[in-house]
Amino acid sequence: MINILLMAHRWDAYISIAWMLLAAVYGLASHRRQPTNVPPRYKAILITGGSLLLLQVLLGLALLAWGLNPASSLHIFAYGALSPLVLPWAYMYTRQEGKRHPNLVFGVVSLFLFAFLIRGTFTG
Repeated sequence: MINILLMAHRWDAYISIAWMLLAAVYGLASHRRQPTNVPPRYKAILITGGSLLLLQVLLGLALLAWGLNPASSLHIFAYGALSPLVLPWAYMYTRQEGKRHPNLVFGVVSLFLFAFLIRGTFTG
């Protein structure tokens, strides 16, 4: 069972990395076309990306429950706790100060998550 969870955690990490790169490129391209309007397709991409991050956290918690600890506690506290909170923070920011450039905000945040997830795979 642990091997299945570990494999799912690893594959979800790879899929999340690719998905966040897609979200970053799409967001930055959308910003060039229409900076103030988030297209519905991009909203779906962001929601799917957030769901992948949440799945990543749930799989990580399941691995912890089975007694498998990562190589570093930084992996749990920084990557596991912080990653799923970044997109909701960006959403709240775009509802207030970032209203004029939401695609830029989501594109940059997705690029940050892309790099953050790559770094997280090296610490696990």
